[in-house]
Amino acid sequence: MSTTSTCSAAFHSRQVPSVAWTCAVLFLSVSGCGFGGGQMLYMLGFGRGQVVKAEFRLTEGPILILLDDDTERVDWPQAKQYLVDELGQELIRQKAARQIIPPQTLDQLKQAHPNLGKRGCREVGEMAGAEQVLWIQVEDFLANVQVYDALNAAYMHVTVKVINVLEKDKERRSHVRLWPIGSAGRAVSASMSGADVARLKTKDAVSKELAVRLAPSIAKLFYDHRLGDFESKP
Repeated sequence: MSTTSTCSAAFHSRQVPSVAWTCAVLFLSVSGCGFGGGQMLYMLGFGRGQVVKAEFRLTEGPILILLDDDTERVDWPQAKQYLVDELGQELIRQKAARQIIPPQTLDQLKQAHPNLGKRGCREVGEMAGAEQVLWIQVEDFLANVQVYDALNAAYMHVTVKVINVLEKDKERRSHVRLWPIGSAGRAVSASMSGADVARLKTKDAVSKELAVRLAPSIAKLFYDHRLGDFESKP
């Protein structure tokens, strides 16, 4: 094919510098330069700008963001609200969702139904008027003003699932979970260094910064985007 010939010619015309460039990259990647191989290749332009497809497309109808912390790992309640707010704004901003049910709706349901926490995720979504529930479960959380780890001083690990509120047939339980297919949710996390924590000083500020970092990582699961700085494909 002519395309193959063109590519071959282009390769041979630049073969020597290309080989030298590749050798330099490999040398830097394995030497003690303080960067991982993937980071070094990214800095030199490999993979930058690559389009990553959405893992799942959310409905155009109302979506309820439901943050579940059943093991009570988050000892700073505002951190959960920060994440819900930031994620809702990011989904709308990136056009990954059109309608996000305001958190106040869930607060009102909790007041009207004290045992709301015992109801299923799909049922809560139905009560809130949603078509889908973006179900986020907290797996681990740390936010403290005292720095004990310079590299990983604060973090938040969650799993993400999408629930079909419109599926009410008990015989079709498998259709309630829309994404991901497996039993476990999609793991997403954000962390901060000791320097970041020391700069922000307060637990509230650290919690908010974690939400600001985590929300875009979750939102990117639901829309096409280009690889950013030091971002890798899942």
